[in-house]
Amino acid sequence: MNTGAWPVDPGTEVGLFRTELGDTVGTPNVPADGLAKFEFLSDAAIAAMLLAYPTSRDMAMAKALTSAAFKLISSAQDIQVDDIRIKTVERANLMLTLATTLGSAAAAGSASSTFSVVPLTGSNRAGYYYGESGF
Repeated sequence: MNTGAWPVDPGTEVGLFRTELGDTVGTPNVPADGLAKFEFLSDAAIAAMLLAYPTSRDMAMAKALTSAAFKLISSAQDIQVDDIRIKTVERANLMLTLATTLGSAAAAGSASSTFSVVPLTGSNRAGYYYGESGF
């Protein structure tokens, strides 16, 4: 079950992440124990994502959105009553698109910070230039 602290406290790391994710509508436990059930993720799952991606909050968010999208996809339906049609599939597709876009942007940002240009500092007798490493 997707249990988390209730009410959501955006002053905590997990609460802020839940707020940014938009998974803030909870059903408080009865009797009240300071916990609620949420639609997508538990506080433990959020904490695990933040721990798994400590240097990329965007990647953690992309993984959380992907998880939420998969839950929506697994329960998606096309419901039609008379002339009213409800497509829960569309909601799932939109969330998966957002997760994919955010994940790609986070991966690109991570990749660009991984590589850096090493300035050339000299040349050897053969005329080849080298950088700080000597190669």
